[in-house]
Amino acid sequence: MLRNRWRPWWAGVAAVLGLAGLLACGTPAPTERVPVSSTADSSSPSQPTKVLTTGPRRDIEPVAARFPALADSTVDGWAAGTLGDASTGRVPGPSTYWFDAVVTAGADQVAEWVQEYDATPVPHPDPPVSALHDLVPAGELLGSPELDRAFSSTQWRARVYLSPASGRVVVLGIDD
Repeated sequence: MLRNRWRPWWAGVAAVLGLAGLLACGTPAPTERVPVSSTADSSSPSQPTKVLTTGPRRDIEPVAARFPALADSTVDGWAAGTLGDASTGRVPGPSTYWFDAVVTAGADQVAEWVQEYDATPVPHPDPPVSALHDLVPAGELLGSPELDRAFSSTQWRARVYLSPASGRVVVLGIDD
């Protein structure tokens, strides 16, 4: 008889603990995309550090393999590496790779992409990496979500910036 009197109380405790466990396992709310800026903002969340492992180089094959639309371009420079900081002491695991390139596609090709993908003025990207910083064209850059999707693939997510004045293209790629 004594055992049955405590059963509802234990059932209530188990229900509360189960609900607390479910709430703790929920997925976090999605965060907003941080706008691209050319200056660091101390109020924005810190971005992963680009660790340079290759480059700068000027051969076309790695660029064309990742972004086939640029296969006929002249490479001004590209660099690649991983995201993260080797000094954090984190346990090794899968890496996220990045690939930044500045190429000259020519004014005619850039104008065609501007029309085809409804590119409009966008803020300058954060410098790709210091090795490519001087290659990013000055002046107005154009881009659009459609342009980014056109250059992206199942493996690489691209952010593309077009410079109609110079005929250059800046591509910042992340390995998905």
